[in-house]
Amino acid sequence: MHFDHVMIASSFYDCHQSLTLDIFQPRELSALYPHLKMKTKTILGSAIVLFLFASTGSAADLQTTRNTLDNWVQTKQLISKEKNDWLLEETILNDTRNLLSNEISRLKEAISELESTASAADEERAQLTDQKSDLSAGSEVIEGSLAKLEVQLQKIIQTLPQPLLDKIKPLVRRLPDDPENTDLSIGERVQNIVGILSQADKFNTTLTITSESREMEAGKFVQVSTLYWGLAMAYYVDDSGDYAGIGLAGANGWTWPEIDGAGSSIKKLFEIYEGTADIQFVDVPAQIN
Repeated sequence: MHFDHVMIASSFYDCHQSLTLDIFQPRELSALYPHLKMKTKTILGSAIVLFLFASTGSAADLQTTRNTLDNWVQTKQLISKEKNDWLLEETILNDTRNLLSNEISRLKEAISELESTASAADEERAQLTDQKSDLSAGSEVIEGSLAKLEVQLQKIIQTLPQPLLDKIKPLVRRLPDDPENTDLSIGERVQNIVGILSQADKFNTTLTITSESREMEAGKFVQVSTLYWGLAMAYYVDDSGDYAGIGLAGANGWTWPEIDGAGSSIKKLFEIYEGTADIQFVDVPAQIN
């Protein structure tokens, strides 16, 4: 009886040793943990001894031994599974760590580029601030000069002839009443001044003929033709030549003194200008204020 138990145990040991080593000790783990093989054999040997002793005992002891071995096998399987799971998780964690490390490097490079861009932007902002300060200082100087020019221009406008005033009337209306306190921008004010002076210069370099109604006597108006010699002076004469004279610019506007006996010569001047008479020298009175 005891011999049979020994034979069965021996066969069980040989078979179970091979099976246990294959199942619970993969080559990878054996290579990584060589001491596990020795421990496994020791534990397995102890289990066989327990089995042999249990076989000589009662049926209850035999069942207890079997349960113990089953629990031991399940425990070894669980340990093996946990180790395999840990190896898989370790691989995943290493891959995740490498991925995060690469992402950190990329973010550091992006931050470095942003810092460089921010530095360039700060430098450009500083330059623009300096330019703004210079422009503000220049604007104050220009505004002071514009105020003086506008005051002077208001005085000059009073000396301009009526045909020119009619042409620049929209620009004159846009001049500020108080140059020191106006909502007009510098650009608008400069545009007004340049526009008025440009039209005045153009009028001053050309001869301009117009038809006007002039008061010759108190309450008596006569239709005359007027030839403006730029801004210096002008001649006027009616169709009959009875009323003729010159126009002179003054601080309070133009004056139109009549010159007796000058009607024929001034009329000849108009005919030459209009091309109805031959070009010739004409003796006409002249005066410049």
